[in-house]
Amino acid sequence: MDLYVNDLHPFKRFLHKVAIYGLYPTILSAIGFAYIGAPSNLQISVRHSLPAKLKEHMLMLCNADTWLIVLFCVTVFCAIWGGVGSQATVSLVNRKHREVLDENEQLKEESNSKSINCYKLFTNYLFSYFQRFAFGPNERVSLYKLDMDMFSCIGRYSDNEIFKSKPSRLYPRNQGCIAKAWEIGNFQDTNAPDPTADLAGWKKYNIDNFNFDIGQIERIRMKSRAFYGIRLQNHQKITVAVLVFESLEPDGLPFGKIDRFFKNHEICTIVNLIESLEKHIPSLEDARAEGF
Repeated sequence: MDLYVNDLHPFKRFLHKVAIYGLYPTILSAIGFAYIGAPSNLQISVRHSLPAKLKEHMLMLCNADTWLIVLFCVTVFCAIWGGVGSQATVSLVNRKHREVLDENEQLKEESNSKSINCYKLFTNYLFSYFQRFAFGPNERVSLYKLDMDMFSCIGRYSDNEIFKSKPSRLYPRNQGCIAKAWEIGNFQDTNAPDPTADLAGWKKYNIDNFNFDIGQIERIRMKSRAFYGIRLQNHQKITVAVLVFESLEPDGLPFGKIDRFFKNHEICTIVNLIESLEKHIPSLEDARAEGF
């Protein structure tokens, strides 16, 4: 309780410290009222139990009736002290509790205002690629970061609202265009059958060539026919991420333009951005450290 009253005005601090000890006068008031309300013979028995010298000294000061009035006044005072003190202590604790809650909310708001929405940042960055290559609603560009042998999508953009939503799942390192780009550096493919005319053939092609199973194929919403994947490495030749362009049309990606644009300078720019924001990007390793 001392921590609660230290920042108060000295007079208020004194009053609150007095109020804190309201338990003792509450106990005394209960004893006093018990004596006052007791039968006369019981009061006499209590007085007889007092030491003789103490009774003699008390009777020299005033008679028994006067002492009873004094006891009543002291008992009432103790009862008021205990009640007011208890209420003051509860009010002080509640006020400090509200202040702590308000400060906690303010800290949360400040933390949120200073935090970086990395997914939104990378999505905006990918939007610049989308515009540069004049993509439309049949195309999509996604950025996947390697995280404990899995790839997580840290940015994605498409003009098609169905295809641009943030994925909640992780992608195995041995599946899809992501795996091919991670293995060999650059990968492109336009050989998948048209799913609108031959859906079974499209599924079989992806199962045979990209290591998917039928359950995973069924969950894919964007049935792409053209892929272009780029492995992004830092200056130590460590793979940081994979950038994937895809289209519903086999001729929807300008492979030559994309290849000419993504030279060392542009790759270094996006890799440096990813590594600079490393601490702000949620990861499996951080989740494991937190006990998830």
